[in-house]
Amino acid sequence: MKTNDMMSKGPCRTQGKEHPAHKASKGFTLLELMIALAIVGLIVVIIFGSLRIGVRAWEKGEKDVASRQRERIVLDLIKRQLASICLQPVMSEGQQPFFLKGDNKAMEYVSQIPIVPGNEFGMVYVKYVVQQEKGDDRERLMFFEKNIALFDKKTDLDNLDEDAFLELFPAVQGIGFEYIKAQTGQETSEWQEAWDPETEKGFPRAVRIILRGDDEKAPIHVIARIDKEGR
Repeated sequence: MKTNDMMSKGPCRTQGKEHPAHKASKGFTLLELMIALAIVGLIVVIIFGSLRIGVRAWEKGEKDVASRQRERIVLDLIKRQLASICLQPVMSEGQQPFFLKGDNKAMEYVSQIPIVPGNEFGMVYVKYVVQQEKGDDRERLMFFEKNIALFDKKTDLDNLDEDAFLELFPAVQGIGFEYIKAQTGQETSEWQEAWDPETEKGFPRAVRIILRGDDEKAPIHVIARIDKEGR
């Protein structure tokens, strides 16, 4: 009788206890939770870092495209104005009349096409000057334009008021002008950095504008062809 009671009570005691391995498999320990949070945090940091890099690259690309478009528009306007140079001599106080005078950092002439709003009729005197930024190696292109019908011929064109100039390019790596003569016979012409009316006759065959925006971009070359008759 006692034996049967012991046998009948044995299974009940065994069923009430949990196996140690089964008890350990429930939930996460604090260490496991911390590791999981660290991994999630690392993934979030990587994702947001990649998004930030992508946004910056997109903004830089948009800025570069807008800057390049502006440069092209301004250079095309200069090209049109140069191509429309006319046989109207520039008259200045203390200087001999000339049609075009320029060097690598400056250029002046009379054109039939104005680019400044307000000069909508007649010929205009134009002058381009490349200035160096203060305390910097970068350069900016300044521009002066005035209708010759309103022009005072006694004005000293070499000492124009700086406030009368407009800024075409605010800050670039470099900008310059080059000139080429018309070919005569078998002689080959080369680009030169100055056009001096005292030694050169008439107009150059063409003027080349070289713009270097920055070191990461290839320079832009724009060539304005000039009619040998100045038309």
